[in-house]
Amino acid sequence: MSRRISTDISNGKEGHPNHHEDILVPTSSRFEKLYLAPEQAVAGQLRQTFGNPTPVALGGFLLANTPATIMLMGWGGAGSDAGNASAGTGTYFFLGAALLYTGGIGEWILGNTFPSVVFFTFGGFWGAFGATFTPFFNAIAVYENPDGFYNSFAMFLIFIAVLCFLYAIAALRTNICLVAILVCFTVTFPCLAASYFDAGRGEAGLAKELRIVGAAFAFATSLIAWYLWFSMILDSVDFPLALPGGDLSKYTKGRSKKDSAV
Repeated sequence: MSRRISTDISNGKEGHPNHHEDILVPTSSRFEKLYLAPEQAVAGQLRQTFGNPTPVALGGFLLANTPATIMLMGWGGAGSDAGNASAGTGTYFFLGAALLYTGGIGEWILGNTFPSVVFFTFGGFWGAFGATFTPFFNAIAVYENPDGFYNSFAMFLIFIAVLCFLYAIAALRTNICLVAILVCFTVTFPCLAASYFDAGRGEAGLAKELRIVGAAFAFATSLIAWYLWFSMILDSVDFPLALPGGDLSKYTKGRSKKDSAV
């Protein structure tokens, strides 16, 4: 029945030619905001059967990233002067990692490859970040000299930055919000890596400054992500007010469309 209704709507029946904006059959610009990916053909009607997993993953990310950045910056005494973010270990596991993994599975089932990969890898990051603070994994105490840990963990952050940079390029097919999020992270992680390297060299003052700069960019990421998440929540209840995500898919054409035009 729902398939018949959605077909009628998309064909402009019932005297409402703009009903193709219905949430069951989103337009291209609405699709990329809902799923953080350009629309691609997939088999079946799964997108019209299951809920949208994107705000689930994004919500988990926000509840892990936002307080972590505040602790790293030391706002209001959070994280103390050292920027210790270990108080959020539980949120890194059970909100950041768990909900990003859940969203990744949902996107994978729906056939949305790009957001699925992004959510899985960021879920892995938050799980790894939480494990670093967990004594069971002995990630820090195994080093006789903490300098070895600082330098080693910085390498991990460098490659997370590389990942975000490559994601940012691919996101040029989605929307401005996602691109801005990934660009901010591309700045965040090199700053945090440099902070760890400086800590390993005993340059505590410079390490603190770089940590705060990196955390500030990560906090800016959260602000953009809160806006994007809220726009998805409004769309999910068909709220009369729609917040734009800055559709880029109409400007960055897919290769398949260019090939078909030749």
